[in-house]
Amino acid sequence: MTGKIAVGGITHTDDLVLVRVLGARAGAPLASRALDVLGQAGINVVCCAAIGDLQDRQNLGVAIGSGDLDQTLGLLRDVLDEIGAERIEVRRRCSAIAVYGPQFSGSPAVGARIFQAADAAGVATHMITTSFTTVAFLVDTDDAEAAVTALHEVFVAP
Repeated sequence: MTGKIAVGGITHTDDLVLVRVLGARAGAPLASRALDVLGQAGINVVCCAAIGDLQDRQNLGVAIGSGDLDQTLGLLRDVLDEIGAERIEVRRRCSAIAVYGPQFSGSPAVGARIFQAADAAGVATHMITTSFTTVAFLVDTDDAEAAVTALHEVFVAP
């Protein structure tokens, strides 16, 4: 890696929980149902990611505030049969790290540099979400400061 890349900012949000809904049947409205029931209950989803697997099942990860965990689990368990999901997994004590800047959609090396920095700091990534302007990822809260410090070594942020 050579030279620092200027970004709009690097942030982190603590006190999060990663909730994974795993193994929903193909064609089930996993994302729409899960996000709808959480939204209707006033639960803020900080970030989410969905992916299918080789068995044609759907999987969804959502990061929520730790205070919403019990209600989230109850709501998602209520729709498990409807979406044909196999199980729900929970990872507590997570933090979201976000690197943002308007130039990301035209900068193919940004994602690689973010995760090279995290890897070099020994930080495991539990979920990644991206947009045209932001790359965000979930880590253990104990690793959040190390991740942010490593990112500041690679990026120039205000």
